[in-house]
Amino acid sequence: MMLANPIRRMGDYLNHVELNFDDVVIHSRLKHFEKRVEDSGLSIKLGVQGEEHFIINRDRLTIGEGRFLIVNRHQTFDCELHAREPVEALCIYLSQEALNQAQHALFNTLDQQLGNFLPDTKPAQAFLEKIYHVSENRLGRFLEQQKTILLNQHLSSTIDWPCFYQNLAENLLLTQFQTESMIEKITSARRATREELFRRLCIAHQFILDNYESEIDLDTLAQKATISKFHLLRTYRETFGTTPYRQVLDLRLERSRQLLQADYSLEEIAFQLGFSDRRAFTKAFRKTFQQSPSSYRKRKKQAVPV
Repeated sequence: MMLANPIRRMGDYLNHVELNFDDVVIHSRLKHFEKRVEDSGLSIKLGVQGEEHFIINRDRLTIGEGRFLIVNRHQTFDCELHAREPVEALCIYLSQEALNQAQHALFNTLDQQLGNFLPDTKPAQAFLEKIYHVSENRLGRFLEQQKTILLNQHLSSTIDWPCFYQNLAENLLLTQFQTESMIEKITSARRATREELFRRLCIAHQFILDNYESEIDLDTLAQKATISKFHLLRTYRETFGTTPYRQVLDLRLERSRQLLQADYSLEEIAFQLGFSDRRAFTKAFRKTFQQSPSSYRKRKKQAVPV
């Protein structure tokens, strides 16, 4: 049986609500909001429009469109926003039961699942609390896919909510394991140092995701991440398995394939994506994909059914 729609669409009344739900979605639209939360539920806060500010462990974290924040269960934080236009956001609360079930499904064999219908009781998972870009990991991509449905009152009434929370929990866990794997790649003896370096590297990574079509230099990235150029280059490669230069190039070339299918000229693509000219774009495309942009476009058009 499908559960009732758990989305709560709130305005100013949100000031009077204890924010420690389980398996509930809050869709908020506010111009002014200030609240101290003493005991939060596990939540994922996704920016839709405008900026919302959080203070967690003395760190000021801001979410806006294309960004999300994970807040752990039992966390204390402050939240505030002051804007001329309504700030819109989604906050998805996830129960420990849903997390346990997802963990059980992901990390037990089929035989174990058949022999034990109830998930193991485990301590709450600690997730890295930082600002994430929706293109940064599988959880962000899942949230971006679901955002339009969650915001639409009619569409959200058709959601299979047990399946939604199961998928959300699985993506959250898999993203955390990916994050842990990247943190462990950073060369440092202290866990706290690795975490801090990872947070700074992610600032550079997110800047690239937002600005790869423009000119990006190493000095700017190092300044944004507040880290030396030497450490940025070394630890970026350790963490993401590529250099900032190659990351920018790969993003540009991936975007160019979309533009080729949309019938942009080679000159337009080169200009839009920051290549010096058509020749430089063609050379980079051929080196990466072993074919020219024109051949790629022709092959894609031939593959489209009539």
